[in-house]
Amino acid sequence: MMHILVVDDEEMVRYVLTEKLLESGFSVIAASGGQQAVEFFRNTPFDAVLLDLKMPGMDGIETLKELRMLDPEVPVIMVTAYGDIATAVEAIKRGAYDFVEKPPQISRIMVTLRRAIEKASLEREVKKLGKNIEESAVLKQAYEKLKELDQVKTAFLSSVSHELRTPLTSIIGYAEISRKKLLKLIPAMSDDDPKTTKSIRQVEENLGILVSESGKLAGLIESILDLTAMEAGTAEWRWEPLQLREVIEDAAAVFSPVFKEKGLEFSVTIEDDLPMIKGDRYRISQVINQIFTNAAAFTDQGGVTCSAKRVESTIVLSISDTGRGILASRQGVIFEKFSQIGDTLTDKPKGVGLGLPISRLIVEYHGGKIGVESEPGRGSEFTIVLPVEEEMGI
Repeated sequence: MMHILVVDDEEMVRYVLTEKLLESGFSVIAASGGQQAVEFFRNTPFDAVLLDLKMPGMDGIETLKELRMLDPEVPVIMVTAYGDIATAVEAIKRGAYDFVEKPPQISRIMVTLRRAIEKASLEREVKKLGKNIEESAVLKQAYEKLKELDQVKTAFLSSVSHELRTPLTSIIGYAEISRKKLLKLIPAMSDDDPKTTKSIRQVEENLGILVSESGKLAGLIESILDLTAMEAGTAEWRWEPLQLREVIEDAAAVFSPVFKEKGLEFSVTIEDDLPMIKGDRYRISQVINQIFTNAAAFTDQGGVTCSAKRVESTIVLSISDTGRGILASRQGVIFEKFSQIGDTLTDKPKGVGLGLPISRLIVEYHGGKIGVESEPGRGSEFTIVLPVEEEMGI
C-alpha cells in the first residue's frame, strides 16, 4: 500500500483528497500546514506528497525545501490555484515532480501520483543497479587479481620444484652410491677396532636415512609438479579404454600385504561385467593408491573394503575403512590443497595435503566426482563416481 502525505490549509480540500485516495487503495496522512507536514515527514516514510503551494506561515516553496532536505527521492506534487503557474514551475525547478490545479481533478491527481511513485521506484532501482554493477566490477577486479596471484604462486611452486628436483636427484644418487660402497667395505674391516666399526656402521645408517628422507622429499616435489601441471592444463594424459577391474585388482595386490601386516581384514568386491571407462590407467591407479594409503595410515583395527558396481551410466567405486575417521568440519576441505588429514586425527600430520587434491583433479578430468562420508572413531568411506566409456563421448 502506497503511503501519501496530503498538505493543505483548506479543510475541505484535505477531506476530499483523503477520501478519494483511501477509496483508491492509498494510505493517507493529512497535514494542515507546512510545519506539521515537516514533522510528519521526518517521522514517517511516505511514497509521495501532495503539497499546497499557497499556505499561511510556511508556504509550499519553503515546505518543499525542507522536505527535499529530509529525503530528496520522495516525489512531491504541488497543488496550485489558478494563476500560480509561474510559482508552480519554480517549484518544479526546486525539485517538485509536477503540479495539479485547484479545484483538484481526482483522475488527474491519481494518474500523476502513480507516475510519480513509479518513476521514483525506477530511479531507486537504477541507482541500486548502478551500485550493484559498481560492486560487481570491484569484485571482478578483485577476482582477477586473486586469479593472477594464484597463477604467480603456481608458477613459483612449479619453478622452485623444478630447480630442486635436479640437485635432489644428485643427492639421492651420491648418497646411495656411498652407502653401497660402504656396505662392501664393512665385511673386510677388522674387528680389532670396534669403535671405528661402530662409527662406520652409524655412517651407513645415516646414509640410509638420508636416502629415505630425500626420497620422501623427491616424492613431494613430484606431487607439487603434478598438481601445478594439472592446474595449468599442461599435464600429460594417456587416454585409453580401461577395465576398472584390472586397475582395482592391481592396486589391491600391492596393498594386500600392507593391510595384512597391520592385522587388518581386506576385501574387494567387483560387479561382474563392469563396463569399460575411458581414462588414464596410471592416474586412476594413483587415486586408488592414495585412498588405500590413507586407509592404511589411519586404520589400526578392523578392516578395509573396496567395491565397484555400475549405477545407471556410471561406475561407483567405494573404499571404506574402520579407522579414526574425519571430523565433519574437515570433510569439506580435505580435497583442497595443503589440507592435512592427519592434523585433526593425530599429534603429527601425515604429509602436506596434496594427495587428495591431486586425486580430486584426476577424477574431475575423467568427468567424475569424488567425495567422503566419515564419522570420527568409526571410519571413512570414499566414493568415486566415473562415467562409463559410452557416456564420455571421447
